[in-house]
Amino acid sequence: MDSRSARPLPRLRWLLAPLALLSLTGCFDLLQELWILPDGSGRVVFDVGLPKSFLDLARARGKDPLEEMRAEARATEEDLKKDPDVTKFEFREYEQDGQQHLVYDLTVKDATRLGELQKRAMDRSTTAKQGKAEFAFRIERRGLGEYVFVQQFGEPKEQPGTPNGTKNPAEQAARDFGTQMARALLGNHYYIVRVHGQSIPETNGTLNEKKDTVEWKYNLVDLANETSKGTELRAVVQAGPPLWLWPVVIGVPLLVLALAVMAARRQRARRAI
Repeated sequence: MDSRSARPLPRLRWLLAPLALLSLTGCFDLLQELWILPDGSGRVVFDVGLPKSFLDLARARGKDPLEEMRAEARATEEDLKKDPDVTKFEFREYEQDGQQHLVYDLTVKDATRLGELQKRAMDRSTTAKQGKAEFAFRIERRGLGEYVFVQQFGEPKEQPGTPNGTKNPAEQAARDFGTQMARALLGNHYYIVRVHGQSIPETNGTLNEKKDTVEWKYNLVDLANETSKGTELRAVVQAGPPLWLWPVVIGVPLLVLALAVMAARRQRARRAI
């Protein structure tokens, strides 16, 4: 046998990657929206948009993905209801612009537990299992009313020149071809993360004008092909008024009250003369 014929094709998985992505993780748009509220509670909403054409294709093959997702949502609700920190879990649907949207809405008493409980919910989702690690985040309490949000996409990439980072030309060509096909198929699908608070003084994302919302937006092709591996989303969030405002908030009313009492005393003293 010719040894060349027995040699495996270089990284054939990169040629098949676009088809795998199309059937698994690349057929949806995902919006992850998170609120850290003044009372220390937190809320996260996952809005998954599935193209109706994809759903029709799946149904033609005898499988309705929506039925499976609805069953998963019911099981998740029953599980989360057992946790005393969970105040709300809701699953709802709507249609918009040729997409069927599935919305998972979770509210908890302690914002620092939001990442943990969200992960528990995602563990039951077939759709989310393909990118579960990308959805994971954590929230840490750093001070009175101040929190730090962190989300990371996988492990840092290998440095050029390392054994795992070195690729031969044939392998690189196969990878590039797979990336181009994936971008052609999935280039208009995105993963958007938004975090809301009273104010956001520090972040590596894009702030709105009021500086109370930060956003990150990633093309699913970049996530799937490891372009964004090692990327960290980070934001310092003030859930309530900044600490420096407390003396103003408390001191101004007290000063006004003291001035009013002094004025009343002076007025009584004048009347007594």
